[in-house]
This record gives sequence, C-alpha cells and structure tokens, in this order.
Amino acid sequence: MMGQRQEITPKLFYTHIDLAERIPEDHRLRRVLATLDMEFVRKEVADCYGCNGQESIDPIMLMKMMLLLFMEQVPSERELVRQMRYRLDWMWFCGLDFDDTIPNHSVLSKARALWGPDVFTSLFARVLEQCIHAGLVSGEVLHVDASCIAGNVDADKLQPVLRLVAQKLYEHLEESSKVEPAGPSGRLTGQSDPEAGVTRSYGQTVCGYKDHRAVDDAHGIVTATLTTDAAVDEGQMLGQVLAAHEVNTQEAPQTVVTDKKYGTAQNYRMLREQGVTPCIPHKHPSAPRGKFAHDQFTYDAGGDCFMCPAGQTMRPYRRDLVDRRVRYRAARGVCLACPLRKQCTTSKYGRRVERHMDQEHIDWADACLSRGRRRRLMGRRKSCVEGSFADAANCHHFKRARWRGLVRMRIQNLLVATCQNLRKLLRKKRRKSPALAQAFDASCPTVARTAPTGVVLTSIGSAIAKIGATITRLSKSVWKSDRSIFTPDNALTSS
Repeated sequence: MMGQRQEITPKLFYTHIDLAERIPEDHRLRRVLATLDMEFVRKEVADCYGCNGQESIDPIMLMKMMLLLFMEQVPSERELVRQMRYRLDWMWFCGLDFDDTIPNHSVLSKARALWGPDVFTSLFARVLEQCIHAGLVSGEVLHVDASCIAGNVDADKLQPVLRLVAQKLYEHLEESSKVEPAGPSGRLTGQSDPEAGVTRSYGQTVCGYKDHRAVDDAHGIVTATLTTDAAVDEGQMLGQVLAAHEVNTQEAPQTVVTDKKYGTAQNYRMLREQGVTPCIPHKHPSAPRGKFAHDQFTYDAGGDCFMCPAGQTMRPYRRDLVDRRVRYRAARGVCLACPLRKQCTTSKYGRRVERHMDQEHIDWADACLSRGRRRRLMGRRKSCVEGSFADAANCHHFKRARWRGLVRMRIQNLLVATCQNLRKLLRKKRRKSPALAQAFDASCPTVARTAPTGVVLTSIGSAIAKIGATITRLSKSVWKSDRSIFTPDNALTSS
C-alpha cells in the first residue's frame, strides 16, 4: 500500500529534537571535541574583557568558528555564517541550537583584533603537546623550510616603503606624530598592506608573507611556525625556527635537513656549537668550463696559501669582510709563464681562488654524513616539509592570505598548522580506538562486526594464505596424476 505524499508543513512547536542525535558517532567534529579541550580559551582572553557592559559572545564558540574556517576550507567568514544556517554539524560543534542566533561575521574579526596571536599560539602548543604524548614526534630528524603566501594586495600597485612612510608622515605632521620607516628605502610593498614584502618565487613576483616551518620526520607534525614578510631571507631564520622548535617540544633535534638556501657558514657554525648534525647542501665554488676544478687546489692552513696543480703558491691579495671571503692568486708573471695555463685560466691577471673565512665549519658540515645517508634524508625532505606545505595549500587555503597585516597572517598560519596536526592526531587515535574500529567494521558487510580491526585483518590474511596453499597442492596432484592432459596434442584432440 502506497503511503501519503510527503510535504513540508511548518509546525508551531517542535519536540523531541536533539542535534546531538543527528551527528554520527564517528563524525570528525565529535572526535575533535573529544580530543581538544578549549576551556583554556576563556582563561587566556579573560584580560581582554571588562567587568561591566554588554556580555560578549562565548570566546570558545568564536574559536571553534575560526577553526571551521580552515578545517572545512571555507573561503570567507561571510560564507561560514551563511553555510552554518543549514550545517547542523557545524551548529552542534559550536554549541548552537536550532533557535539560537548565529553571530555576525564581523564578530570574528573583532575578536582576533582583541585577543591577539597569543591565544592561537597556546592552541597550537596544546595540540602539539598531545601529538608528542601520542608518539607522533620523534625529535631526531627535523626538516626546515619556508613557503611564500600571496598577500591580499594588488601586485600592479607596488611602491617603495619610503614613499608610504613619507605620505603617512605628511598626514600626521599636524599631530606631531613620529612614524619610523618600516624597512629600507629600496624595499617594495603593497599600498593596501604595507607590512607585506616582495620577493621572486619560481620566476614570478610575489607580494606577501613567508611561513617558516619546522616539521618532524616521524609523521610530518609541524613543531614550529614563524611568519615574516616575503622579503626576509630564509637562511637567516634557521636559528629562530630551531629555537621555537626547542621551546615547543622541550628538546633539540639531532639532525636538521634543509635546502641550499640555508647552506651558509653562519648556520653551520651555529649548528656545530649546538651539537646538531646538518644535512644542508650549499653552493660549491664553480670553475671555468674545461679548467681545473676548485678542489684541485690544495690549501695550506699553516701558511694561509693555496698550491695550484703546477706546484705554485697562491697567496691572499684581498679580504672581503662583507661576504667573509678571502681571494688568492699567484704572481702575474708566474701564471703567464706556466705550462698549464691553458688548462687553468684565460685571464691576464691569472687564476683566482676564493676561500670562506669560516671554511672549517663548511668542511665539518660536508663530512658529517655519508653520501647515501644524505641522499635519503634529502629525499625524505620532499615528502615531509614540502608535503606539509602542499597539504596546507590543498586542504586549508594556505597559499592565499585571508587577512592583511603581519599579526593576522601569523594567526592564519598558526590555525593552519593546528588543523594539520589535529588531523594527524585524530587519525592516530582512530586507529587505536576499538570503538571506532568496530564502527568502521560495521560499515563493511564483508568484515566481522565483533572482532577488532587487527584481528580481522590477520584472519583474512591467514585465510588467503590457506586458500593459496590449497590451490598449489591441488595443481601439483593433478599434474602428477595425469600429465598427458597438459600436452598440446591432447589439448587439440579434446578441442
């Protein structure tokens, strides 16, 4: 018997409605609430609110809404509020009911400006601490790298920082305000976001910021994140990133893996003093094509000179204190009369060789690891730190700045790193939880619903092995009983 037509008719009163009953037990937001305790948010931001006046919206609910921005990759706060009207799981996650009013999108921006980045740093540290307790951070090998983030600016309207500072100074002359330059006069920035910097990335001009990350080798957990404008050199940030990693994890790494941008004598010296093994390549001195290579010149530390392949002495003639390099060359007449001149140089001043003032630290860094170990670590770097940036770009809207200003960008990068670590933590706990494993088995009709996941996989594997052994035994018995059935003549006759 066919039922009646189903039509929506608004009711005056709704009873027996519970949002929690409509959220599945294995829903991701349920696992987030079970894993992350956000009661600390109220204590962290308590000093930002007064004792009188209108009551504010619950800070915990605002923090959850900001997490949803990056967990669900919502393009804007306006879109978040619009979609929350029909997303029951989001409303339940934020503690809202059917008849509760959803906060306006402007409340989120006001809360960020009021709180500052400290509460988001605490959120990142708490998730990282849980990852450490879950065994997701080993602390032995650490990968460090940086990635550019396109700012919310118009690249066609870039202008020097000094012009913007002069304009602000002129506007505030009547108020006698002092405005200090934000950077050197030759540095470019965007008019709409003066704190953004300009750099070249993959052949393109990028005006924005950089996220400097430290990623653990074990499971790709982000242990530290620092935000600067895009004009900051990555090699200068290695010490600060390692210091932030040590503060967050309470231990120093044993090996640091980076790319050539970090391969400076200053970084090698710092790592040597800290007792950290570097896996950091660097630019080697180049030689003219078809001429003697740099390693064919032998350095004499006692006499501070080089011996060329012809056995002549090359002494220092210039010291560059800016680049910290010493240049060596032989006497001009010696090079002109040398029988190996054609294999060495074509310059009329003779062959020139350079040596860094801290070359001993560079040689130490090159001798720390074997070639095979170095190759494996550099290959691992692609999947760890570069994979972390790729995951942030694909799942959390990382490559584009949502807001303007260095402080807001720091908040964005902290939330992105928190969401990435939280996903890995939930995945780890899901594998260890028997209840979630049984819920997963219940959704698969071919798997026993009462056995744990590990037992089910073991039983399936043993059953497949027994079936394979039986098939092999039967085929051997048939082959021994009658080999003639496999001959081509019998096969043609039978056909």
